[in-house]
Parts: sequence; structure tokens; C-alpha cells
Amino acid sequence: MIIIGERLNSSRKSVLEAFQNRNQAFLLDQAKRQEQAGSSYIDINAAVLLDREIETLKWAIPLLQRSVNIPLSLDTPNHEAMEEALKIHQGRPLLNSLTGEKRRLEVLLPLIRDYKPRVIALCLDENGPADSAGRALDLAEKLVTLLTKEGSSPEDIFIDPLVRPIGVDARLATVFLESLGKINSHLPGVKTIAGLSNVSFGLPQRKLLNRTFLVLAVQNGLDAAICDPLDAELQAALRAAQALLGRDPSLKNYLRFIREKAKSGR
Repeated sequence: MIIIGERLNSSRKSVLEAFQNRNQAFLLDQAKRQEQAGSSYIDINAAVLLDREIETLKWAIPLLQRSVNIPLSLDTPNHEAMEEALKIHQGRPLLNSLTGEKRRLEVLLPLIRDYKPRVIALCLDENGPADSAGRALDLAEKLVTLLTKEGSSPEDIFIDPLVRPIGVDARLATVFLESLGKINSHLPGVKTIAGLSNVSFGLPQRKLLNRTFLVLAVQNGLDAAICDPLDAELQAALRAAQALLGRDPSLKNYLRFIREKAKSGR
């Protein structure tokens, strides 16, 4: 499972304040803890700062890369901010994210061609998010075709069928899980990803819903998750699900996690 640590998002008040105040200690602590918890990428989102987003990214990206040994997931709806972030990132980042919307394609496909990041592609276009597994597959196929034409390899494409809050519509989690199955069956080599915490937005006991949803998504072939890697119960559920589903054949990851958990007293 590829984990993208979600904690450096400016929608969180503490992170926004750290960006505004150039609080290096806070940002580095959050980044290092996510790396130590097993993240493959650290997501950085400074979009709430609006006209200060670009200058914040220019400061924060080199700061983080000097201190952690994993790449960043560059998370912004602003294509100008994305271009600046791609310019300064050392190594190969994850671009978060492309959609099937015409304007988004026009501004991001040239950046993908030039900088060759790995790419999260959302099943979303001008008609909105996919409302069925069939439509999610159609959107995914179109996006994969466009990306491969620009030189992206299937294994560098992360398709996100879009996790949406079940508090809005109780069937949305099922649509997502069915979409995972179709995409995994029809697009071999392409990875699937979920923005996990969206499923529980607005509901009580969010962590319970998030970790249960993760187990169901793993069962349906999920490859990557944007989530809080410091959530010990979520990490435990992930390791147990992988062990039970045969995705940890030697049980090495499960047993190591249990040993480390016992040492830390969590």
C-alpha cells in the first residue's frame, strides 16, 4: 500500500498558521513523523493562502526536501502554483491532481509532458464526478489514454474514482468500491487511489468509518491512500486486511507492525 500523508494541508488551522508564520519546526515535525510512520509521499497543500500560495510553496518545498527522504505530493488547483512547485521539486513528485475537465487538461498536460511527475487522475469532468462504476471506468480510460500519449507509464498513473461523503448519499461508498473493481479489471498496471477521509465528512466517529472503508477498499484492490499515517488504528486495520487478503504473503509487514506497536506501547 502506497501511503500519501495528508497532514500538511492548509485546510487544517495549525498547518495554515505554520505556513503563515514560517514555522519550520512545526512543518518539519509533521513531515518527519509521517515519513517515520511509513508514508511513501508527503502531500503539501498551501491553496488556502491564495495569492501567497506560490511564495509559500517556494519556501516550504526545499525546506521539506532537505529534511525528509521521500518525495512530495504537490496538491493544488492552481496550475501556476503547480508549475512553480514542479520546477523546484528535486526528484520525481506526485502531481495531485488531473481531471477530465477541458481547462484542467489544457494547463496540466503540458506540465506532465515536461516534468514527468507521477499523476493522480480524478474521475471527474465538466459533468461532475462519476455517479456509477461504468462512468468511472469510461473517465478513467480517457484519462489513461491521454496520459500515456504524453509519455506517462501506466504504473505512474493513480486513478481516483473519487471518495465522496456518505452523509450526502449513503450509496456513494458502494459506487466507489464498485468503480475500483472495474478499473482494476480493465486497466491492468494502472494504480488506484483514495482520498480516504472524504467518506466520513460531517459524520461522528470519523476514524471508525475511515478505517473500515479502507479495509473494504483494500479488498477491492486499492493500491494507494491519502490518509493520516499517524492514525495507529487505521494502520493496524490496513496491516490486518493485507495479511488476511494475501497481500502480505510472508506476514512480514503485519508481524513487524505488531512488534513495533508493542515496543511503543500504542
